[in-house]
Amino acid sequence: MKNIIKFLFAAIAIMMVWSCEKDEDQAVLSLQSEPTLKASANALTLTSANAGNNAITFTITPAEYTPAVEITNVLQFAVAGTSFAKVKEAGLSNGTLTKTYTVLEFNALMLNLGLASGVASDVDVRLKTTVGKGSPVYSSVQKISVNPYALISYIYAPGKYQGWDPITANTLVSPTSDGIYVGYIKFLATADNGLSFKINPQKNWDNSYGTNSQFSPATTTIPILYNAGGDIVAPGLGYYQATVNTNTNTLKMIPYQMSLIGSATPGGNWNTDIDMVWDNTQLKWTATATFLAGEFKFRLNHDWSQPNWGGSGGIASTSGANLTISAGQHTVTFDPYELTYTIN
Repeated sequence: MKNIIKFLFAAIAIMMVWSCEKDEDQAVLSLQSEPTLKASANALTLTSANAGNNAITFTITPAEYTPAVEITNVLQFAVAGTSFAKVKEAGLSNGTLTKTYTVLEFNALMLNLGLASGVASDVDVRLKTTVGKGSPVYSSVQKISVNPYALISYIYAPGKYQGWDPITANTLVSPTSDGIYVGYIKFLATADNGLSFKINPQKNWDNSYGTNSQFSPATTTIPILYNAGGDIVAPGLGYYQATVNTNTNTLKMIPYQMSLIGSATPGGNWNTDIDMVWDNTQLKWTATATFLAGEFKFRLNHDWSQPNWGGSGGIASTSGANLTISAGQHTVTFDPYELTYTIN
């Protein structure tokens, strides 16, 4: 019995020594110094003429940990004063200590962040550092004033509706070159399928998007294929809004007839619409008619349950008041990209 007790005490002692040795072997990760971030400029006015030049360089001093571990660094950009509630991020490869943006790259980043073009806005930038799944640490915030320029890009939709001519095809617009393009096309009834078209990045047939899918009443968005697939077939006749997303290679199409309605229309009531036509040169909806003195609004698809716009001072808004117009012939335009209007 005594031998058994001695054996048990010896075993416990060995386990205690082994446990202590294991505790000593467990390293405790300790942050020795926080990361720092420095910007090469604190105020930028970006212009398309300098698109290829370098705009700004961010230099980092990485965080230091004991023991040394692999870290992940990410630049975070946010509108100043938002506490980084909505950010745009740029990951840095391991060991990278500087990040330089060209004017074109930084301009696109700032527009995607939501900055208005042509005016200076303040942006907060910081470095986010993480180790594995641990809590991140951040550098102090760098504040930069940025005045971006409008970065508009276009793609085109040649089809049977206009003779398959890329030069005169309707234009789809991406106001901030974020890969999402919106345009308006009127499809006409023809004996040889007037609904067919394709999407071309340029005004030529060098490259195009087709599809192997079809629209249906339940399917308003279909995949598109770069330099592959057959003709795209529109869902129906009349005006459609086409939204191409080149980030996901999808096309969405919905009926889209813009009109004017109000006491100033020839019917003199709020029940008779004046249909507008799409001007692919101005990239605006337009209508010329003889008006009565009175009020009107813009509305979509002859339906008050769909969006409608009033406004003032040339700025259209879904919450805007009725627009007033004098008696006589006028040309009215509506810009769906800038949400502006004119009455001439």
